[in-house]
Amino acid sequence: MTEKEVTIEELDDTVKQTNEQLDLMEWKLDGGGMEIVAPINNQDVCIVNLLKSVSEVRSDYQQLRRELIEVQALQRELSTRLRTQLRLVHGKFARLRQRIAAASPPR
Repeated sequence: MTEKEVTIEELDDTVKQTNEQLDLMEWKLDGGGMEIVAPINNQDVCIVNLLKSVSEVRSDYQQLRRELIEVQALQRELSTRLRTQLRLVHGKFARLRQRIAAASPPR
């Protein structure tokens, strides 16, 4: 695996762990019922805001991941097309060299 692939896998693992922790936190908060609906102090408000921020970050990461996969697919496609074009150019060059060699008088 390339370094990029390893990094992406590590990032995926981290996101999975974060998702599990967020799901657990959400479950615990849902179990608490109305305490979150009417925060009683600043700390509760901070926790709710933090959860919203984490949720937004998770959503942004998922979007970024989809875009990264799309970019990688486009890079592979472009690379394949460039290799094909290079083979065609090499083939034409070889044919031209053969024509020149056949057309030039022997010395």
